[in-house]
Amino acid sequence: MRLAEPARVNRFLPDRDCERFVADMLAHMTLLEKAGQLAFRRAPDPGDQREAEGFARALRAGRIGGVRGIVSREQADALQQLAQEETRIGIPLLFSSDIRTGHETVFPTPATMCASFDTAAVEAAGKVIAQEAECRGINWLFGPKVAPGTAALDDEQAFQAGQLHLVASMAAALVRGVQAEDETSGQATLACLDLVESSGPRDDAQFQNALAIARNAIDTANVGALAFHHADADLRRSLEEAADELAAPGRYDGIVLAEWDDLANEANFAESGGQNESVPVDSLVEAVTTGRIDANRLDEAVGRVLRAKYRIGLFGRALSASASAHRGPLPTPVHNREVSLELARRSAVLLRNQPAYLPLGIDSGDILVVGTAASDRHLALAGREGVAASVIDGLEQLGVPYRFVPGLALRNNGTPQDRMIDADRMAIGMASEAAKRAGTIVAVLPCNGSGKLGEAQEQLLMSLMGANPRVVLVTIGAKAVDPVLRDKRLPVILHAGEPGSMGGHAIAELLTGEANPSGKLPYDLDADGTGEDMCFGHGENYADFALTGVTIEEGSNCIHVSGELRNVGERAGSETIQLYATPRTRDGAGPRELVQFARVQLRPGENKALFFEIGREQIGTALANGRFAVSAGDYEVFLGTSSRRGDGGVIHVSEDLALAMASGRASGGGPRASLGGLRSA
Repeated sequence: MRLAEPARVNRFLPDRDCERFVADMLAHMTLLEKAGQLAFRRAPDPGDQREAEGFARALRAGRIGGVRGIVSREQADALQQLAQEETRIGIPLLFSSDIRTGHETVFPTPATMCASFDTAAVEAAGKVIAQEAECRGINWLFGPKVAPGTAALDDEQAFQAGQLHLVASMAAALVRGVQAEDETSGQATLACLDLVESSGPRDDAQFQNALAIARNAIDTANVGALAFHHADADLRRSLEEAADELAAPGRYDGIVLAEWDDLANEANFAESGGQNESVPVDSLVEAVTTGRIDANRLDEAVGRVLRAKYRIGLFGRALSASASAHRGPLPTPVHNREVSLELARRSAVLLRNQPAYLPLGIDSGDILVVGTAASDRHLALAGREGVAASVIDGLEQLGVPYRFVPGLALRNNGTPQDRMIDADRMAIGMASEAAKRAGTIVAVLPCNGSGKLGEAQEQLLMSLMGANPRVVLVTIGAKAVDPVLRDKRLPVILHAGEPGSMGGHAIAELLTGEANPSGKLPYDLDADGTGEDMCFGHGENYADFALTGVTIEEGSNCIHVSGELRNVGERAGSETIQLYATPRTRDGAGPRELVQFARVQLRPGENKALFFEIGREQIGTALANGRFAVSAGDYEVFLGTSSRRGDGGVIHVSEDLALAMASGRASGGGPRASLGGLRSA
């Protein structure tokens, strides 16, 4: 399936001046200088003079095109000056690093970002991540990582393809942010989409997902590079074959790292290896000289590197003291913290608010905060480096009065917090006594990726509920939980995910109503099979929305879906409208497949007309030749505020309509937007 998003990044589009420049450079480069552009080396230890001198000699000889492991902006500037002023033709260097989720500012993890359903907020985060990387001398970020399989992956830094359209849209948004031109320096940072292997068996669907994600990053974000280094051997071979099609003349012209690996392997007579920092310059020169490797293949790979360097502004901006003065190490700017805070706000999911104990207010009475997680300044970082604001930090900044008890005994010897120890009984008893005298209890607990709470945590919650039913559970961790305690569900649960540096402030604002929760579950949470409505796309709100008038109609080359959303509550809020389209078989329709989504902000009493189109990008399959195949048959179409709450029906796609969709023939009124449109009513 192919996916669509708006807005391309203009500097990464084909450009005649760029192509002429690349052709001229290739004509003037020696074979060794070309091979050197594919060679990345680790930065020398600044304290090792012998290593530094050896590195400088190799750089002057044209044997290095990029550097990994830069330790400072000053080191990057010195090496860049050496490359531009002391090599024969002055080709600047790429300095690479993993994208992570921020450097000075730590943003929510990719899985948490997905819960925002907000591509604009993710794109803004990407801009900050790139700006902070550039301040450290980095201009090529290896990421985002995306797992094309649906099984869980033990890598919190990767987007998970539970729903293809959501993950592909979020990854593309991050790429757009990273590659956006910096307003101060006039340069951009190169992004590298890395398709990684998820756990569990691989099937053809996983390959199709990976290909769709790559196409989407190319089509909607003009991603600068593609990598498959972390995929298993079978998936990687399939993706490399697909990459050959993507990178055909006139199609994708960014860096394809698989080609670097192939050249390295063929030059060394090897079957595997590579991963771009070990391209053997001398062996590659020998292989091209003797004809074992076609010189045109090397020129094509090097041309992609030169094109990338041109596009991010390395050739157009000479290094100077005035140009680089702004790049020194900076404290976390207020703007960057606000971007992180906004994404953390939008990524938190209010699973349940029945009865509505949130937002906290005068009626809440005295607030009792329970749980050491509430004062933990590292939990929100999910093991990443840095310091984050705690929930208590956030409450204190807002001036919210509260009492605090730890709830469970301290663990100083590595004992997991979910396992009961003898000292917990006293701590739970003290918390229960305090709960009896409180108006509302806010229990802040960590949760792991299992979707369950531990024995100690469940015992604490049961004791708190027995003492006072007004319990609000806040969870921080990889996956949300919805525990059943003595056959009862907790009345209120707010899941913050892994929100990063500003997580504590975001949680405090959401608890008190300073911000309105709008996140949605990016996975199903019905693990116990009870039928609770904790499905993909679920998330409550302090506002109250009604979706009505859903209609599904056949167009000349698409399916039209419309409806109306009204805020019938007393608070302004944001709702995410989700469109699903799923082919039906003899066994009925399978799990609903998200094909589009749109965030809608409404004031009390305001309503908006919704309009979506389902075309080949949503229900078609992209073929290797760039064309589409659309299957005729019945499709279940569903428009809702989650994958279960909404309305829809079944529409038949005839053979003629399927052909019209596949060919992309315009309707009588001209082509329409491929994503959801919104009109004020």
